[in-house]
Amino acid sequence: MNIIDYVNIYGNKSFVQLPFNDIDALILSELSYLNFEKVVEGPHFIKIKDIKVFNEPDFYYGSVDSRNNKRLFKLMMKSKRYENIKVGYPKLAVDKKSLKQFYAATFILPNRIAFISYRGTDVTINGWKEDLVIAYQEGMPAQKDAVEYFKNAISLFKGQFYLGGHSKGGNLAFYSAMTMNKSLEKRLIKAYSFDGPGIRKELSSFPAYERVRPKLTKYITGNDMIGVVYNKIPEAKIVFSPGILLGGHDVFAWQVDLIKGDFIYMKDRSAFSKGHEEALMKWLVEMSDEDKKLAVDVLTQFFGESKTIYDLLLNASRNLMFRKKEWEAYTPEQKEKAKEIFKRLGKYYLEAYSPKRFLNIKLKKSA
Repeated sequence: MNIIDYVNIYGNKSFVQLPFNDIDALILSELSYLNFEKVVEGPHFIKIKDIKVFNEPDFYYGSVDSRNNKRLFKLMMKSKRYENIKVGYPKLAVDKKSLKQFYAATFILPNRIAFISYRGTDVTINGWKEDLVIAYQEGMPAQKDAVEYFKNAISLFKGQFYLGGHSKGGNLAFYSAMTMNKSLEKRLIKAYSFDGPGIRKELSSFPAYERVRPKLTKYITGNDMIGVVYNKIPEAKIVFSPGILLGGHDVFAWQVDLIKGDFIYMKDRSAFSKGHEEALMKWLVEMSDEDKKLAVDVLTQFFGESKTIYDLLLNASRNLMFRKKEWEAYTPEQKEKAKEIFKRLGKYYLEAYSPKRFLNIKLKKSA
């Protein structure tokens, strides 16, 4: 059972009957993948039940799972729980040169508490390139936009607020929480990161970190691949998702206990997830920023002229063929360095997923 089933079962309960919870936070975080700028402009707000979608493909386009987002939102529009939530102040900012892909929207709950929702990685290649840059760049353009956005958004009302997001959106929510001043911290209830990659530098370097730490709520999955990158939140909650690889990242695969009205949790992550984290983080930590940038440059050459991940998958073989010219543009030293970098990554994954290592893990568990 997933969040759609949750809305089906609990959608008839108001927030007075069933207080706002973490599943509601995930749902509002997921809604940032919808294009609300198509139905409401500027700092204006509209109730979910009053939204008129005249061009559905445009409104739902952009998320990896637009079909389920459409099902989810249509249920919410007719539910007692969600129909009177207001949504507004959508902000879209894209810059291919700086690899910025930013989107956010603000939701006002019936009790006038706001939920600022940051979009994660969409289907655009620009967004996927930006994710790779997280490996070596501090103060990404999207992070700066996230801070500016929430400051402008909360100036529109006086009450308390939540921050939240899925994937990269979770990174933006945490970054915003850890950079706000004391007066705003008092108004912050919680900041949610749903399977979002962590922040590269030490969290203690953020002046507000210790003060807002009790308000940071992070979720990862049992087979996690994304949220464990630079994860410095040891108390992250582990939700059960049967999906593997990037399939587990899809929030519609996250399992909900419909009797308890809560996520189904796991005590620990899988050996697969731990092996991935060990190999990837070992690789990232030992590399210089210059080497990380070279690795990202080489990887993004493969994307070619693709505009979306669907274009990329359809044109994979052609991209490999035509990227040979770009590869030849690198100096002999850069080529050798790049080969060495990726060879090392392969070595770390082979070590992390070696049969001997998995056997030792099983023996320890059974002892």
